[in-house]
Amino acid sequence: VVTLHHIASDGWSRSILVNDFVTFYSHYEEGRTANMPVLPVQYADYAMWQRNYLEGTVLEKKIAYWKEKLEGVPALQLPTDFQRPTIQGTAGSIAQFSIDKALSDRLHSLSQQQGATMFMTLLAAFKVLLFRYSGQQDICVGTPIAGRQQQELEGLIGFFVNTLALRTNLNGDASFTDLLQQVRTGTLEAYEHQEAPFEKVVEAVIKERNLSRSPIFQV
Repeated sequence: VVTLHHIASDGWSRSILVNDFVTFYSHYEEGRTANMPVLPVQYADYAMWQRNYLEGTVLEKKIAYWKEKLEGVPALQLPTDFQRPTIQGTAGSIAQFSIDKALSDRLHSLSQQQGATMFMTLLAAFKVLLFRYSGQQDICVGTPIAGRQQQELEGLIGFFVNTLALRTNLNGDASFTDLLQQVRTGTLEAYEHQEAPFEKVVEAVIKERNLSRSPIFQV
């Protein structure tokens, strides 16, 4: 059993930890010493770099992008079957499902034709679903991003994840491929400004917090 606080690791770190454990254990079973490669950097190095890099004009430019992009973002009004509590709770659930290979292949094919990733294609479809349920055209969805932009960080255990708010204006008359291109452009722009910590974005964008909802995005 391994218990890790999110301040020390993220989902990416889990596979690194498992691989290291398997290596050490297999060497132990064989009576050999595991000579692990020396890491080029430690998390403290990344923290110092981030602190030095994300200040002054660099941070101001990235925050300015998010302020403009998310100005006046509306709350998503989904038709729920219960009353929204005054203070948001954390109780939740997980629903798992799978799609068949034929549909998966068609999705991959569509993504390639449109120069988009599978994530962008599924995000566009998800936004159409939210548009149908809510009747709102202005849809903002939050997503985690790995945050490991330097190769040296790929084998490092630590918390690098950031949150991005991806906002799209859906025109009911547009085709799905038009929407996909809009989502693609917006996602690539968000990736370019991904270093801005989400808590800093919230501080810059949200003037008044509503405790019954998550700030900026609710899905």
